[in-house]
Amino acid sequence: MIKKHRRKTVGQALVEFALAATIIFLLLAAAVDLGLIFFTLQALRVAAQEGATYGSYPVVVTNSSGQVTEVRLNYQEIFNRIRTAGGTRPSGVANLLDLNGDGINDTAQTIVFNPNNPTNPNGFVIIENPRGSNPTNLSGTCSTTTPRADMRNAGQNCWIRVTVRYRYRLFFPLAPAFGREIILRVTHTMPIRSQFVG
Repeated sequence: MIKKHRRKTVGQALVEFALAATIIFLLLAAAVDLGLIFFTLQALRVAAQEGATYGSYPVVVTNSSGQVTEVRLNYQEIFNRIRTAGGTRPSGVANLLDLNGDGINDTAQTIVFNPNNPTNPNGFVIIENPRGSNPTNLSGTCSTTTPRADMRNAGQNCWIRVTVRYRYRLFFPLAPAFGREIILRVTHTMPIRSQFVG
């Protein structure tokens, strides 16, 4: 009679441990992934801010006779600033040199950023030059060529909005229903800081 009771207790303890361990490991995995997501978002926030800060000082373009033809954003250099915000070699939690997570450096991948179409909503870097007096209600695009207007009027009511997306692969993909990866997104908006009028 005593042996039977002892076996039942051992079996019960094993089942309880299995149930408790599953929940504990699930919570541990969730805590690790949430921590890594937090640090990745911080890296993306710094990168978007770096790109927007650089882009808030536009480039004045002149023709061969020295006349100003355009005041515009340097999209390629903004993209380079975003990519190298964490350094020129991959380090830390987020690899800003490979935003789409395909293992290839993003330098010439137009799927990540296309300087000819910087506002592509499917890109991993989206650079916009909207206009408006209220940063929460911006629309359209600032003119870059019209004399004494928008970008050629000290960037009045012109903004730069940089969005950086990142494909984050879950460290512990325990729940297939949620997928193995998520797309993180950070946006930073700044006013254009230009002194040029003309």
